[in-house]
This record gives sequence, C-alpha cells and structure tokens, in this order.
Amino acid sequence: MTELLATDWFIWGICLILGFQLSVVLLGEAIYRADRRTLPVVRIFRVLRNIVLPLGVLFILLTRLLEIDRGSVSVRLVETALWVSLVYAVLLVFNVLVFENANEASWRSRAPKLFQDLIRLLLVVIGAAIVLSVVWRQDLGGLVAALGVGSIVLGLALQETLGNLMSGIALFFERPFSVDEFISVGDKRGRVVQISWRSVHLRTVEGNLLVLPNSALARDTITNFSQPTGQQMLRLSFGFGLDAPPNLVKGMLLEVAREIPQILEDPEPVAVTCEVLQDRIRYEARVTIEDGRHLPTVTDKFTSAVWYAARRAGIALPLPHAVEMQVRHFGTDPLEAQQDAKTLLRKAEGIRVLPDEAISRLAASSDRVLFGAGEQLLALGEISRHVFVITSGEALGTQGSDPAASGSIHFGVDEVLGVTSLARAQASDTRVVALTDLAALRIPSETVAQALQEYPALSNQFARIWQARSEVLRRSAQHAAESTVIEAAQHGEGSNG
Repeated sequence: MTELLATDWFIWGICLILGFQLSVVLLGEAIYRADRRTLPVVRIFRVLRNIVLPLGVLFILLTRLLEIDRGSVSVRLVETALWVSLVYAVLLVFNVLVFENANEASWRSRAPKLFQDLIRLLLVVIGAAIVLSVVWRQDLGGLVAALGVGSIVLGLALQETLGNLMSGIALFFERPFSVDEFISVGDKRGRVVQISWRSVHLRTVEGNLLVLPNSALARDTITNFSQPTGQQMLRLSFGFGLDAPPNLVKGMLLEVAREIPQILEDPEPVAVTCEVLQDRIRYEARVTIEDGRHLPTVTDKFTSAVWYAARRAGIALPLPHAVEMQVRHFGTDPLEAQQDAKTLLRKAEGIRVLPDEAISRLAASSDRVLFGAGEQLLALGEISRHVFVITSGEALGTQGSDPAASGSIHFGVDEVLGVTSLARAQASDTRVVALTDLAALRIPSETVAQALQEYPALSNQFARIWQARSEVLRRSAQHAAESTVIEAAQHGEGSNG
C-alpha cells in the first residue's frame, strides 16, 4: 500500500482528479459572477474551462498516467492543440482587457486597427515558434535563415505594401490625426473615418470615400483642421477697382461677414488691404468658422454675398486689363432711370397717394439695388437708413430668428419695406430676409421722412400698412403656437402608445 501511494502515476492521478474538479468549480463560479455583472472577462473564463483545461488534463493523462512517450504523434498532437488553445486565450485576454474596454481618454482606445493587428500577429508567431521548438523538436536556426532569404524576396515583391505598413506604424506613434478629425493631405481633404495597416479612409465634403495609402501620407504635408480646436481661419481674397475707397470696401466685407451665421463673432472678422496690382487692389477677408465642414458653404455664401453687396455699394468688380481696353461702356441715361423709378413708385403701396412732384423727388434720390437669396434687408431692433420698394423677387419678415415659432409675413413686388419703423420713429420689430434674388428701389430715409412731414396722407397710409402687417404677424404667430401645441400632444400620444 505504501509503495502504491509513492508511485508517480498514483500521485498525478489524485492531483488530476481533485485539481480538475476544483478548477471546474472555480471557473464555473467565476463565469457565473462575471456573467451576472456582464463583465467582458466571462469569455476568457469560458475558454479556459471549456478548451484549455480539458486539453491540459488530457495531456497530463497521456504523459503521466499512461506514460506515453512525449515523442509519439498522438501526444504531440494533443500538446500542439494545448499550445494553440493557450495562444488563443492570450489573444482573447489581449483583445478584451487591453483594447475592447479601454478608457476613451487612454491611448488604447485611440490605437488604430493596424497596431492591434501587428500585436496579434506577433503573439501568433511567438506561439508557433514555441510549438515548433518545444513540441516538434524543430531547429529554428535553419527556419530563421530560410525566412531571412524569403523575407528579402518578399520585401522586393511587396515593397509598396511594406512601405504602407511602415508608414502606418510611423503614423501611429506620431499620431498627427485621429478618427473623426478633419484633415487635408496635399489638395485632398476630408474627415478621417478609419485608419488601417495599409491606408487611411477619408469622408470628403462631397460625401465620397477617399482611400489614401499610408506611404502617400508619409510623403505629403498633412494639415489637421481639428487640432488644437475645430475652429479655423478662412482667408477669402477679392479684387476691386483702383478708384474704390479701401475703407468702403473693407466695411462692405465686414458687413457681409456679420450676416453669415457660420462665421464666429469671436474672434472678430477682419478685412485688410493686401496689395495694389496693375488694374485692381487686392483685399482679404479673414473670418473664423466653427468647423472645417462649413468651409465650402461659407466660401459660397460669402463670395455670392460680396457680389450683391458690392453692387449695392456702387463698387465695381474689375475686369482684366486687356478686356477693359477693348470694351466700351455705355452708361444708363439718368433721365430714363429716373422716369423708370417714377413709374415703379406710382405703383408702390402707400407711396402711390403722393402727388407727382413728391414722387419725382423720391425717384431722384433713389437707386436700384440687388439682394441675393438669404441676405438681410432689414435688421431686427434697428432703424433702417433706407426704405426699399420691391421691384422683383420675394422677401420674408419675421419677429424672431425662428419663423416657425414667431410667425412670418411674405413681401412681394410693389410692397414697401422700412416705412413702419420710420413712421413710428422706432426700431424695426421685424427682420426681413430675401427669399429669392430680389431687386428693389432704395430711397434714403431722410427723403421719405421729409415726405411724411409734408404729406399727412402718406403718414396715414404707412400707419394703415403697419396695422395690417401687425395683424398678419399676430395671426401667423398664433397659428404657429397652436401647431406647436398640437405637434407636442401628438408626440406625447405616440410616446405613450
């Protein structure tokens, strides 16, 4: 009996029976507790209990209890399976504990897929080397030499691919950008959506998917518009004639900048005179936008608005010098323009009650202006310096920034803007914006104020217009409020249902 207890196979058998049962119980309890708390390590415990532990028991059974030579094929196969399961468990630990549940602020959460793939590949190579050396008794020296020669051939064949790989590693450690940041590479720009071992994927402003190889990023200049913040300065260059007063041009550019909502007020927009050329003076508007995604929109809005603002201010956009030498300019006859203005004013609401003498005086001081869609004619809370008579196009008036919440009123041809605040000598309670490209006669407020003093009928007409428009705005605001209540009630019923 004493000899039996002293034999190796008996000791290993007892340890195997007790150790296997105890390990199954402990791992089962760990799986139960981790599953209740929805911990990610439950996957690791299951692999240990269901794969690694049984293979380990089988290997001990064959080598210690049955005493089968470790050089036999059956034992080597079991030992190989055991090592493979251990490598799989290590990979699972690496995935779950290092990257999948990493803190968002840590480097692990920002690590690109390239870096993770390289570490997994390294672990697999180490596991394969252990299996070949320990289990199958292979001399790795010859294998390493063969791999060295093969790697040279493979490196020459995959030179571009390996260049992308090395560039990807350099980008990971340097980290010039991260996912969801807006960058430009050369003349290409977009938002980063993926960083892989071979390339970087960008979502362009046009909505296309642009794939840039890592080697191309390593060769070109990278600009990160999201660092240190998403704000960026936009420089817009314009040329105006030599006879245009620089301060007038710069004031016009700043006025345009203040009307575009995507342009930030802090830091303030700046307009500067850059250089005097042969046929023009070049100016630059420097504005700050919140995000690089707004760049095409702001460029379009700003450039379009400058054209309309320049026309209203009487500032001509210069033609090339050679064209100016060949084109003869025929100006508009002032008498004909004044007669056209009188014809339009005779049809304008309110103003039509004036005698011809007063209408002629208004027409003589008026000029024609253009507004692009979205441009502001009257600002809320300000007394306008001009009165506008719409000759073509449409405009929208609101008592707040949101027409759906505060009510609105539409203006069309022959309607007059800016008279109600002038007649009451108060700041405008309505903001008016062009809905389409809009043409209007612009009359200085002083001229209209003089007509109000001389002709009480005009004042009565403007008072009537103000009352009618106030009633339209009141009803529109009431309708908007009722619609909001109905939508809220329907949304509440939908949520309860």
